[in-house]
Amino acid sequence: MNTSMQALTFTLFAALLIPQLNAYAQASEESATGTEIITPTHPVWLLEQPYADSPMLTARTFGDSAYGDYHVKANLEISCYPQNPTARVALQISPQSLGFDSDPFEGKDASANGPLRITTGTRTAVDHWVNGVWTYGGAFQTGTIFALSTSVPPDELAYWASDASRGQTLRLSLAPAKVGDKPLTATFSLPENNNGLKKIIQSCLGAAKP
Repeated sequence: MNTSMQALTFTLFAALLIPQLNAYAQASEESATGTEIITPTHPVWLLEQPYADSPMLTARTFGDSAYGDYHVKANLEISCYPQNPTARVALQISPQSLGFDSDPFEGKDASANGPLRITTGTRTAVDHWVNGVWTYGGAFQTGTIFALSTSVPPDELAYWASDASRGQTLRLSLAPAKVGDKPLTATFSLPENNNGLKKIIQSCLGAAKP
């Protein structure tokens, strides 16, 4: 393909892709040139399609994980399967960077499974049992990450998709595997624009209706 054809192909591709990125990336700031910018202080929901042969989409946002004196960026991923009234929520971390031993939480026969306490804003905290696996971290992640996943009931899911949740702080605390050890914690700020999350979970909320 010659240079002019490559340039034309790129231009057409960009023209088709950019509107979708604007709709799904939901960046909250704009530069002087009008280009949308994602920053740590303005979190967004990033939408992904993990499997080409599956209609399932996931929504991902970014926050902070902490273990002892170590702080490392973390992902919060929410996914819905069609006709399933519960969503899956995964806290994705880098155990080595945190000095956190993930082995007790790994696999179906794990010796530890939490609970993982999830608190949204001033709402009552809810404890969830978790399962940990090493997994692919998404389109923008190289290598693998450790994901602690659990299901979330429709009422909490509906709150996260409501206007009331915008800007709320989401706190997660994983009970240690051994008595006396420190808990693993993570903090996220729910994005002001939650249209992407609504798109992801609409199948779950629809399945939950009588």
